[in-house]
This record gives sequence, C-alpha cells and structure tokens, in this order.
Amino acid sequence: MKKRGKSKVSQLLSCMGACACLFGLSGCGDQVLVEDINLALIYAMDRTSDNQILVYEMSPIFDKDAKKKYAVYGAKAHTVRQAKDVFNSVAQGQVVVGKVQVLLFGEAMLKEGIVADLDVSFRDAKNVANMVMAGVKGSMSDLVNSNFPDKSILPRYITDSLQNSAKLNQGLETTLQKFHTLLYDKGITPAIAEVKKDKNGIVVLGAALLDKEGRQHLSLNRRENLYLLMLQRKAKIPISYTIAVPTASFSQGQSSGKAKKEGFVTVNIQRLKPKIETSYQDNQFVFTVHLEMDVRVIERTLPIDLEKEKDKLAHFIGNKMKAEMETLIKKVQQKKLDPFGFGWYARAYQYPHWKKIQDQWPAQFSKARVNILPTINIESRGVIE
Repeated sequence: MKKRGKSKVSQLLSCMGACACLFGLSGCGDQVLVEDINLALIYAMDRTSDNQILVYEMSPIFDKDAKKKYAVYGAKAHTVRQAKDVFNSVAQGQVVVGKVQVLLFGEAMLKEGIVADLDVSFRDAKNVANMVMAGVKGSMSDLVNSNFPDKSILPRYITDSLQNSAKLNQGLETTLQKFHTLLYDKGITPAIAEVKKDKNGIVVLGAALLDKEGRQHLSLNRRENLYLLMLQRKAKIPISYTIAVPTASFSQGQSSGKAKKEGFVTVNIQRLKPKIETSYQDNQFVFTVHLEMDVRVIERTLPIDLEKEKDKLAHFIGNKMKAEMETLIKKVQQKKLDPFGFGWYARAYQYPHWKKIQDQWPAQFSKARVNILPTINIESRGVIE
C-alpha cells in the first residue's frame, strides 16, 4: 500500500513539474508586430542599360497616421537578393517576402530572359510558390509609381486586375510554381499575362509567350488569349464571344436596303468539349482539334431570322473561329513555340516518334499540321426574339 501511495505522489509531482515548465514557455517570444515589418506584396523588375537589375518593391503601410497607404522602394543591383538588402537599408521595417502576390517583369528583362533571375525565388523556401507572374509593356517606373485616386491601393489593384482577367479568359494566371513546371516540361513552352498602364488604370492586354530561357517572342491580344485557353482546356465557362457578320450573308439583310453592311453577334459558349486527335504522317505530326460547343445568342445588331437561319449562323461562327485559331497557331509556330501543349499529345499518342525529337520539340512543332474543326450548336436565341 505504501508503494502504491508513493507512486501516486510521484506521478502528481511529475505532472506539476511539467505544468510549471509549460507555464514558463511563451508562445509570443519571437513575435513580430505588423507595424515593424515591410510586407512586400509586389516585386517588379527590369534590366538597365548597364546590365543591372532595377527592382521595385510595393508594400502596404499599416500606420494609421500615414497619408499614403502603400510604399514603393526601388533598388539597382546585380541580383534580386542583393536588392532586398538595399530595401532593408531604407525601409521602415524588415522586408518580408513571404506574402508576395505578383511578380512583374519589364520589356528589357523579358527580351534577355528571366529564368536566371528567378533562381532565388525557386530556391528560397521563404518565397511563396503561388505568386502570379506578368509582363509589363511600357515603362515599369511609370506603372509602379502610378496614382489612381478612384482605385484601391496599387498593390491590391494590380493583384485584383490580374485575378479578374484570368476569371474572364482575358489573361493568364501563371504562378511561380506552374512556371517552373512549364520550364522543364518538354511538351510545352511557358506563357504569362501581359499588362500595361494607361491614363485610366492597369489594362490586361493578353499573354506574353516565352521560350525555355524566359525570353519573350510574341504577344497575344485578349482574343488570341481566349483561343490559347480553349486549346489548353482551361477556358472558364461561360465564354463571351463576339464576331462581325456581313449583313448580306443573311436573307433579312439582303432584303433591307437601309441595313448596315456589317453587324455583330455575341454568343455565350455554355459548353466546350475539346478533343484532339494525334497522328504522324509524311514525317510530321498532325493534330486534329474537334471543338464541340453549345452556345446561346445574347446579342445581335443586324437583322437575322434566327429561327430559320440558326444553322447558317452557327456555320458562320464556326468558320470564323477556325480561321482565327489556325492563323494564331501558324503565327506561334513561326516563333518555334508551343504554349498550347500539343507536345503532350505527341508524347502520349505517338511516343515512338516523340522520343526521337523530344529535345527539339518547339522547333518540330513548327513543322506540324494543325486542323481546327469547330461544331457549333445554337441551343438558345434569348428570352425575347
């Protein structure tokens, strides 16, 4: 009985000792107040004439007495990491990069290639992998020092503009992690969003197409960006699609002498089902892209009898889409790029031929034949005819 009592006392004393140790610990021993740090939200960089990097950092100001709600710091350095040391020497608090949301690249840097300068972003574990990348057309200095009184603070405004454009199929949302994957995948070349500043705000132009060194070779407008997303199977439904239509192509336009020569039709693509067939003929890859679509007519500015000429309009839309998509693909092939990912299909369905040329894929894709075959089904003409 004595041993049992002694054992209980020992357990109680051990428990009390452990509790005393826990109370001695502090969960906030290494706390950092938000007022004491410089929380970088956007990094922007460009190449200078003497081959150095001009890096900008944008961060919010949490001081309620500050008149400006965000700060912009600039540094000229040899590396991105060296620029951070310059920021720490002038910023109000220590620069923290773990919350960077957007990486912006100027035209000069994109011309020479951005991959080498991204090494610190890939290598440092404190950097987040979901920061969105975008190219900037025009002056980087003008953009980061912009002042739009009717917009939210610039770091938030730029981030929201990129996210919103991606949701509407007008831009791309290429994260740092995704970009790293695209660099080392032999079946595709990387692409990022492209923006510029105008007098009213930040405008998303479309996409910048890069090679494996991160050099820009081509810009896509918003229409071409939509086709890129459709071929990548990443377009978000519904898709708003507007085309110009000659009035004389339809019977009511022909019978009306006062009608304009050209009108416009807008449809919402409610369903998009791409199917890509891959073959190898006459020493070249052949890709046949079937695009099945259900659309709804939501706007027309010319006289069309949609009940009688629905199929004719669907055929016209399909031909227009086919012509524009094939023109885009040929333009991209001339630059020896493949942002669409046709190399994935060559690898999956024609592996014996792919294996021989996989290290030269973008160049080999420039010789490939791509056929676009849209099938349009107009399922609705709108609520009121």
